Parts: sequence; C-alpha cells; structure tokens
Amino acid sequence: MFSLTSRLLLQTTIFSTIMYTSFGRALLRRPKALALVCARGNIRARGVAAYSATSRSSACHYTIADTPLGQNEAGAALLDGLDVYRVSANDEHPLSVYGIHSEEGIVDSTKKPILLLHGRTWSSVPVYHLLGGNQSKNGQESRSLMEALRDLGLQPYAMDFRGFGGTPPDDSQCVEPLRCVMDAETVLEWICKRHDLNQESHEDMPALLGWSQGALVAQLLAQKTPGALSKLILYGSLYDPLVRHPRAPLYKTDFSATDDTTRRKNLLDEAMEDFTIEGTIPPEPARLFAEAALLADPVKAVWKHLYQFNNCDAARVHVPTLVVAGDQDPYAPLHMQQELFANLGRGSDRTWSILADADHAVHLLDGRARFANIVTSFVQNGKRSEDYHDRLW
Repeated sequence: MFSLTSRLLLQTTIFSTIMYTSFGRALLRRPKALALVCARGNIRARGVAAYSATSRSSACHYTIADTPLGQNEAGAALLDGLDVYRVSANDEHPLSVYGIHSEEGIVDSTKKPILLLHGRTWSSVPVYHLLGGNQSKNGQESRSLMEALRDLGLQPYAMDFRGFGGTPPDDSQCVEPLRCVMDAETVLEWICKRHDLNQESHEDMPALLGWSQGALVAQLLAQKTPGALSKLILYGSLYDPLVRHPRAPLYKTDFSATDDTTRRKNLLDEAMEDFTIEGTIPPEPARLFAEAALLADPVKAVWKHLYQFNNCDAARVHVPTLVVAGDQDPYAPLHMQQELFANLGRGSDRTWSILADADHAVHLLDGRARFANIVTSFVQNGKRSEDYHDRLW
C-alpha cells in the first residue's frame, strides 16, 4: 500500500504528464504546460494572461490550442469566438469553462453573469455556441446562445461536466449528479470572483440555467446552495416526481460482474433526434449541429448513481425560478412542467413560459430569439424575495 503522501505524489505526476482527450485517448503533453492547469499565482499560459482566484476555485486562461477540442483544426473551429478557461474543482480536477468577451481586465460589470449547464449527452460548445464566432458555413447564421445572451446584455459562461467536451473524465470514468453539482458550485464561485460580486448580496450572484438533464443538476444545486445564485432557469427539465431511479444492490455474491463503464460511440442520427417539428430548423444547421456534437463528444458519457436525482424536490427550491420549455417537447411534457412549476417553494418569484411550435432544443431553432429574450428578461428583471433571502444571510 502507498502512503497518502505517495499516492498524492503519484497522482500529481500522472496529471503532469497526460491529459485525456474527448476521444478517450491519452495524449502525451509536456509537463510544464499541463502544470498550468492547477497553478496559482501570477502566471502566463503561452503568452496569454492567466487568471487565478483564491479559495478552492482557481483558473487559467487558455488558448484554443490548449484544450482537448483544440487538438485538431475542426475541433478548434468550434471554439472560435470563445474564451477558454480551466477551473480547478475542489478535488483539483480540471474543468473546462467557456466565456465570451470575458477576458481579464475587460469584464463588463453592467452585464449580469449567467452559467449554462448542458444536458445528458452533448457538451456545452456544440449546444450553446453552434456556428458562433467566424464559423459561418454555406451562409448559415450563428445559432450561438452565448452570443445571443451577450448581445442582449448578459455575460454568459458555460462549463463541461467531467467526461464531456473539453473536460477530461476522472478516475471513475463516469458522470455523477452530485459531483456535477459540486463542480458547478466551484464554477459559480469562480465567476463571483472574476466579477468581484458581493457574495453577501443574493441579488448580485450569477444566474444559473440548466437544460434537459442539466436542469436537474441546476435544481439540486439550488436546493443545496440557494445563496450561490440569484435566478434559476429550468429549461426543458426532465423533472418527474414519479420516476425513481434505483440504487445499486447493497450486497451481492457475484463479483465478476462489475459496473458497466463502457463508453460507446455517439451516432449522427442521435445528435439530430431532438429536432422533431417540421419547419423549425432547416436540414443544414441540423446537420452542422450533429457534426459539431460528434466532434466534441464522439463517445457517450456514462452516468451513474442516478438515484441522486431522486432528491429533486420542487418545494425545496426557494430562489426566483423560470420554467421554460417548448410546447411539443417529448422529454419535458407540459403536464410535468406544470407539476414542477406548481410545486416550487413559496416566497420567491416564479415564471412559466411555454414556447409554441418548439420541441426540446428551442435555443437552436429558427424561433430561438424568443427563448433568448425570455431568459434575458427574467434574469434582468423581477422582484427578489426579500424576506426569504434575508434569512439566508
């Protein structure tokens, strides 16, 4: 057995020599370059000024070439127009975070920060920055939600959960809901420090948006740490109080059977299955989304311990909340959205918005401007629940 010190030294050595790409391969890297991932202090990464924060969340500002996605020309193109950061989780695992016009020194204090969480299968870059920057292909216009929110007056950030897109998997090779919650808390803390937000004022905190299964992660975070965010947007949430995910058996005799952590390939058709309503998105941008999604996430992430989602309880959400979904979303039917909205905790603003002629990926459809406007209006306006949040502090 190794001592604790030896194990930590071994782990540090391993992380200083390899980085897992999103394709599941180990890519050899120079130790000096990767050491910047967890470094603190006044450092620079390939000529780009690095940002560092105190406390548990630290980050480096990276160039596109420093990311797993940036290892090939096609992947790097997806990141065009984004600022790329690595934030250290509370266990020092590197998390990829994306900003837009968010470089250190020019953070706009008038723009409300908002963190976007992706869903079960696809990572943040294809989901929230499709055709953004200078990616225009065949005359296609940008479908980047990050650009749209920025233009409307918000300061958007997005992150990749472990094993998705630009964030390498951890030793478990799996994705766990409560680990996603803790990592999102770390990124929210980092955003607060970047924007020099008054963490004693709930109204000043970042907003949080989660899509699909990411909405369940966002809801768990709001239940656990309501003081970490000012507004909550549950977009196309998979919330269903009647669904109970089973726990693994406590005891067993057959130890030859292990947990299945095999990561199978994602398929092109799977990337386009969210587009179900004729006339809402032309074939070309749908195909470009599928290609971008497979570049970012060629293999399917393995989720485990889904029973942790059983703790989603709408009555325990006590922050101003927007519930928003398409009226024809097959994964977030209206009766479940009604159940979610009606049972949200009392004492805070809540809004329910239904977008007509829309399915699960409203923000990518031709009518996506409606979605961006609804989210921005909710984040920028509304009366906070004074009594409840005074009790928080």
